Amino acid sequence: MDNLVDNSVWWSNCASEEQMADAKNGQLELTLGISKPVPKDWISDICGRKVLCLAGAGGLQAPLLANAGAKVTVIDISQKMLDKDIRMAEKYNLDIKIEHGNMTDLSRFENETFDYVINPASLFYVPSVHPVFKECYRVLKHSGSLIIAAPSPIAYVCDFVDDENGGYYKAVNRMPYSSAEHPDQGDWIEFGHTMADYIGGQIACGFVITGYVEDQQEDITDLPFMTKATKL
Repeated sequence: MDNLVDNSVWWSNCASEEQMADAKNGQLELTLGISKPVPKDWISDICGRKVLCLAGAGGLQAPLLANAGAKVTVIDISQKMLDKDIRMAEKYNLDIKIEHGNMTDLSRFENETFDYVINPASLFYVPSVHPVFKECYRVLKHSGSLIIAAPSPIAYVCDFVDDENGGYYKAVNRMPYSSAEHPDQGDWIEFGHTMADYIGGQIACGFVITGYVEDQQEDITDLPFMTKATKL
């Protein structure tokens, strides 16, 4: 993960001065690693709420939420991503609690601590989403919300086949998917989870899905989504 930060991948960019000003003035626009922003009605009461940015460091979500009036804690496995939040907090005089750790282990937090857990697209880095959802449910207050962004399984099911007609996508991989079984797929391991894992996994923990958004990209297999789930 630190290597990705060193290579300045687009999703590690900090919030701009304009974005920070908008957040402070009640015009928060929050993105979670996909192009569509979080629907405003999902986070309309964020001011004054206790928010955990889960695997959400990088100088974007946490500073924006804090500037919008939220009480923010961010936990991430990458110290270099956390360093971006530290610098943003210093620049804008924000009180952001910084925690270095893995998204699958939230044992440092007591039960029913947060009003929101917000998870930018990162669940493809864990082999199973179920421990993450269980921990999120535990640390959320009753009526609290979990908001996640994630890639659709089709992104892992299909591979691109080049031909004289410009190429096409072919369904070749079974789910769940692990890039460790496909050495040519990248420099780090990604896990493709099923919708049964994403949606059913949240429901199995006790969540009720109260919001769903898809974000079709130019690449037809790039169809990330967001869900909002509520702890009853």
